[in-house]
Amino acid sequence: MARAMDVADMIITEANDINHPVSNLQLQKIMYFLNVIHLLNTHTPLIDDARFEKWDYGPVIHSVYSEYSGHGANDIENPEQHTTLTRDARGQFNVISNRFNPNDLTDDERQFIRGNLGLFINFDPFTLVDESHLEPQWQDRRTNLYDDQRTINFYSDIGNQFWER
Repeated sequence: MARAMDVADMIITEANDINHPVSNLQLQKIMYFLNVIHLLNTHTPLIDDARFEKWDYGPVIHSVYSEYSGHGANDIENPEQHTTLTRDARGQFNVISNRFNPNDLTDDERQFIRGNLGLFINFDPFTLVDESHLEPQWQDRRTNLYDDQRTINFYSDIGNQFWER
């Protein structure tokens, strides 16, 4: 399973390579629906270090949103240089900066993203928002986190797989 930021950066890179850059909103929804397809195929999430949250415009991974929110509604032209604050065994803080490296993803993860990105890249971001709102658990606000099993249950019905229409 992959880290959310690596998945986001791979989507940004691939989208730009095919001359179809994405906004932060579209990035979030593409990440979500790639995760949905991965859940359907493997019963495991694509992303393992973060959970999708229920926001007004559908599923969001907060850390990725924060990283790219400075772009507003504009297209993201390149992955950002990411800064992480860590603390070592002596209690000292360290700042680590790194750029996206596709090799941080496995071959299978890269192939999965490349192979499925085309299912969503041409959708308007607000169409993706609307589709995410059809999932019943989105309207259940008792928790702000998505439940993978409920996602599998909803999208196992081929009629709910809008990308196949």
